[in-house]
Amino acid sequence: MTAPSSCPEPGDVRVWYARPREVWPTAAAAARALDWLQPAERARHDRYRREADRAMFLLGRVMARALVGRALGVAPTAWPWRDGPRGRPEIDVAACGLSFNLAHSAGVVVCAVGRGVEVGVDVEHRARTTIDPRMVARYCSPAEQADIAARGDVGWQDRFLKFWTLKEAYLKARGLGLVVPLAELSFDLRTPEIRLEFLGSLAGTDPRWTFSLTSIDAEHYVAVAAATGEHRHPRIALAPVPAGLLPSWT
Repeated sequence: MTAPSSCPEPGDVRVWYARPREVWPTAAAAARALDWLQPAERARHDRYRREADRAMFLLGRVMARALVGRALGVAPTAWPWRDGPRGRPEIDVAACGLSFNLAHSAGVVVCAVGRGVEVGVDVEHRARTTIDPRMVARYCSPAEQADIAARGDVGWQDRFLKFWTLKEAYLKARGLGLVVPLAELSFDLRTPEIRLEFLGSLAGTDPRWTFSLTSIDAEHYVAVAAATGEHRHPRIALAPVPAGLLPSWT
């Protein structure tokens, strides 16, 4: 990945990440950002029991509002947001050419914006709760299971998490949720270019997807799934949200 410019060009995906504590150094600053939420969004925000979850939800909405608005050339709160059938966020503007996606985990929020590109993003905490070994057989293909087993007792959980993050990014790009049998999505991480093979009931699925997987720090993986309508590889760039890209509430 390379560092992103402020707006995606055609065929590009720009991915930014941030942490609530860095964007809002005080509770008062975060409270002022609540004005950007619609009533339904505010109700959803308030339903989170943990303050950390409320902060990540709020930052995701603010980042998407600001970044999509900049790409559209409108004010952050001037473009209509809608949620798809399985919760995928969408821009409710016909033929605007943009798509976006959000993810958050353990204090990190990620927002991806693509122009002329379908895009999904996921972030996972590498030190998450211990993974049940039965998840490997349930959610991984035979080739992925062999890859994970080869990592031994020390590395198998981290390898599983890489596969899981990529699968989540793909599902979010497609707006499919967990209705897809994840073991029939078979990723190959043994070469620099990540490859996906569709197995079983998914055989013959559109193969035009490009993937990236990176560590943004010692604790988080970020995966991006992207596809254009022209069967060419999208350009994907990721970086922290730079100063000035988000409004200041200090």
